[in-house]
Amino acid sequence: MMLLRCLATLATALACNAAWADTRPSLCQAGEAAIFSCAIGGKVASLCASPDIGPDQGNLTYRFGRKGAIELIHPEKPMSPDQAFSTAVVGDAGFAGDIVRFARGETRYTLYSIIVKGQGERDGIRVSRSGRRIADMKCKDFALGADAWKLLYRAKLPKAEPASLD
Repeated sequence: MMLLRCLATLATALACNAAWADTRPSLCQAGEAAIFSCAIGGKVASLCASPDIGPDQGNLTYRFGRKGAIELIHPEKPMSPDQAFSTAVVGDAGFAGDIVRFARGETRYTLYSIIVKGQGERDGIRVSRSGRRIADMKCKDFALGADAWKLLYRAKLPKAEPASLD
């Protein structure tokens, strides 16, 4: 009887842990934490951090595409996260949130997680070229992982300029 109770308790604990498991789609590799990861159309956008991320150490990598068919990786070669990305807290009277930004030539990518007054949470990626917005890809679901920005704060990334969505 005692064995059955122990097995039932173990099964309940495992079921609870499975319910809390990260179910977001991700292009992160084994050992990386998915800071930001979501489905956009039939593709996935993921910002992945190594566990040792910090000032001048570890890796931060953005991947976009499908498993087995990655279309964009940033940075292409390993480099310090503070050289490849910037971050900021953004907002005005209508919204507030966090952004992570990187550029590839004239094209700037802004990953965002914001709360819009009266509308709730919105996550996505804005793409602009030469100061003009060319895309605003919205995530199907919530993109942030548990304590996601905590890793970014630990990396001490430079402030994104301008500190705005665009």
